[in-house]
Amino acid sequence: MADIYFHIMNLVYTPHASPGAITELDDNESHHLQVLRMKVGEDLHAFDGVGGLYTATVHSMTKKGAIIAIGDLLRRDLAPAARLHIAIAPTKNMDRLEWFVEKATEIGVQQITPIICRRSERRELRVDRLEKVALSAAKQSLHLHLPAIHEPVALDRFVKEVPSDISPKFIGYCEEHTHHLRDSFPAGESIIVMIGPEGDFTGEEIAAARLAGFMPVSLGTSRLRTETAGVMSAAIFDLKNVK
Repeated sequence: MADIYFHIMNLVYTPHASPGAITELDDNESHHLQVLRMKVGEDLHAFDGVGGLYTATVHSMTKKGAIIAIGDLLRRDLAPAARLHIAIAPTKNMDRLEWFVEKATEIGVQQITPIICRRSERRELRVDRLEKVALSAAKQSLHLHLPAIHEPVALDRFVKEVPSDISPKFIGYCEEHTHHLRDSFPAGESIIVMIGPEGDFTGEEIAAARLAGFMPVSLGTSRLRTETAGVMSAAIFDLKNVK
């Protein structure tokens, strides 16, 4: 794995990758090749966002976009058995939310859901913008699986619609708790962690979450910003599942 990754260069994303396919890149990936001044016939690598890494060559380059020819499958990474879903209130400063998405993707989060809370200072956001951040982070960290970034949803709806077979579920908020997140679930188990806005969850929101099976946890003794708490949750989950 390390040897393959060491030699990866000029990595692009296309969901249509398969050996022998000729596929057109989207505007962002085409622009990436244009910035690199790639020419027809030059080698690169492509990944499909669901675990596949391929050799590829530039098939054609025009002002409208780039088309690549997919070669051999180099690697197929299976989706992790233990999966992390972070539900997080969007921060007022969009840069902070993007920072969270970038770092959580680098660490290996599988799903992100923006949740709209009573005290949320941002209630609308562009998911496609966050997806671009996640894609860039996946390339940087060589994660072959892109995280699913969902449309924003109200907290009360989110806690009601979480599948019942996902357990344990956790909620972190600014009060003292007896259990740290790292001690609250076994390695190898999929979890959901819910992080509130800068003003924290309301008492009613906490009660609704706990009624839906979310258990309160601590992320340490420091009072963390929303985006920091999200990254901390991803780091704790990753360290718990390191083999």
